[in-house]
Amino acid sequence: MSAPAQPQESVNAMLAQVKAASGGRLLALHSDLARAPAALAAYLGLRRAGAEYGKLDPSVGAAIMLTVGAVDGGDYSQAIATQLAIRAGMSPEQTVAIRAGDIDDARTAALLAVIREAAANAGVVSQAAWVTATAAGWSDEQLIEVFVHLALTVFVDYFVNYAGTTLDVPPAPPITSRVEK
Repeated sequence: MSAPAQPQESVNAMLAQVKAASGGRLLALHSDLARAPAALAAYLGLRRAGAEYGKLDPSVGAAIMLTVGAVDGGDYSQAIATQLAIRAGMSPEQTVAIRAGDIDDARTAALLAVIREAAANAGVVSQAAWVTATAAGWSDEQLIEVFVHLALTVFVDYFVNYAGTTLDVPPAPPITSRVEK
């Protein structure tokens, strides 16, 4: 038994939501996702969850996405997250430092250490990293919320690899220092 056909109006409505949330521009990612409404709806669901229920500052979300993209080698997510981070007030140099794991702020470094472990280990995070993050001032709620950013970034990175999506945004600047995976 096959699923019912998805009306084009529904796909167009989802694309309109993506366009509105993306500053008025549809990316190749969005066009490729729209080839299967279920994929586009899944992507929108993750974005909507972070936007509607998330409490983290946009710069923190961008830092998470930069970190995950660096760990999983996602050129597309690193390019998008670089733009988001700059819009949130970071310099291009700060975006490179975050991707390289060179974080000066101890609180942010503790959070990104959790995310770096999760991205490198299929979600597994050591108790030591979690305890360090909570000792640095991150609540369990915040540490759980960051998973939405991790999931969205992994979703994008895996999807663009799967679909062969062309990078249609300026690439992230190269990382000049070593990134530990």
